[in-house]
Amino acid sequence: MDIDLLSDTPEENQLLLLPNVLPHLPSTLITEEPSEFLHENLLHTEISEPDVSALSVPAADAHQSVITKIEVVFESIADCILSGRKELEIQLKSRTTWKETAVQNGVDGTRPKKSHLRKIKFPSKCPIEAWRFTVLCRILELSHEALISGVVTTKRDIYYRESELFTKQSIVDRYVDDIAYTFGINRDALNVAAAAKGLMIGNLSVTKRGGHRIEYWSEPEGILIPKSDDLEDVYLGGTRWIVVVEKEATFRSLAACRYWQNCIAGNGILITAKGYPDIQTRQFLHFLATRFPRIPIYALVDFDPDGIGIMSTYKHGSKALAHEKNVAVPSLHWLGIRSLDFTTDDSVQGLLSLTKRDRNIAKKMLARQDVETGDQEWRRELQMMLMLNMKAEIQILGNEDKLSIWLDRKLSEAVYDADGDISMSQPE
Repeated sequence: MDIDLLSDTPEENQLLLLPNVLPHLPSTLITEEPSEFLHENLLHTEISEPDVSALSVPAADAHQSVITKIEVVFESIADCILSGRKELEIQLKSRTTWKETAVQNGVDGTRPKKSHLRKIKFPSKCPIEAWRFTVLCRILELSHEALISGVVTTKRDIYYRESELFTKQSIVDRYVDDIAYTFGINRDALNVAAAAKGLMIGNLSVTKRGGHRIEYWSEPEGILIPKSDDLEDVYLGGTRWIVVVEKEATFRSLAACRYWQNCIAGNGILITAKGYPDIQTRQFLHFLATRFPRIPIYALVDFDPDGIGIMSTYKHGSKALAHEKNVAVPSLHWLGIRSLDFTTDDSVQGLLSLTKRDRNIAKKMLARQDVETGDQEWRRELQMMLMLNMKAEIQILGNEDKLSIWLDRKLSEAVYDADGDISMSQPE
């Protein structure tokens, strides 16, 4: 859910102001144009629409471009102080309103419908405004530091570097994403990544740059998903399917019984991002879908609005990060669970009523026609949820053994339907 960046502020007694601001930071975005609605001598920072083509430039060039932009921002701040200008205004783009179009031809078709400008002023007598400016400068400084040193940092690391200033993780998350969007780049170009949380186990191994090899069948509880940019080679052997599991608990149950190896449909791969997926998991799944297109990918999620929302994020990308490239998996198929998995079985127990939040999410998803274009089954299931006022978790399928039997049946049918030489282990 999107949060209003500039209203998401700490209590007044928590406000801190950094004693120094780096005299180095960004600019093609800054102009000294007169504005009818600004003070005399006001430096107005105009931000142009993100250049989507800039998202595909080589990493080294992108990093140098970002370094330059950051340094120009800080130089402008220094100029404002030294020249005695009354005020500097920085306009930070926020993706609070996005229109997400259907994914066509295997390419994420998301584009911004409208961007909100968050205006941050310096100097300011308002404590909240001073805090916002300090947060922005500190994050830019830490990103600049990461880019200059060549060491990737995480949003979590940034938060703990100045936890009293940021007050909570969501502040850092939002500012980092909005800075990336304002610059028209992927977040990776800031040398800032989300802490890895996705787990994977199964019939594959990867070789990272530098020769380090990871065998994903070697750990019974799974191994963290790697960054796709760090990979030199991926081997999938006789893999016949990939299943993305919504819940970590379900993933661990299936991993413990080595379901990826014992499935009657053949060897496979299990992946979980422990709920809504992080970018690293989505990028890696996109990498597998692109490099091994004959291996079908399925989603196993709860029968509730969040389950369908998670599946939509994998398949189409998220609205909040629609400027990120190579994260969508249009070929993703829905394995379950669906209404038919429990409405035709009187012995099923553990069904739950929809909460007010569930109903609101379902209604919004149905009203957002541009999001699930082409996924009419998803719409029917959402309508069924509302009509029955009912939701179901994966656990209603039963214990580990019953879940394995259900998966065997579903995967055997699905893999048979997909058919073709899906056991292929080399890229096309």
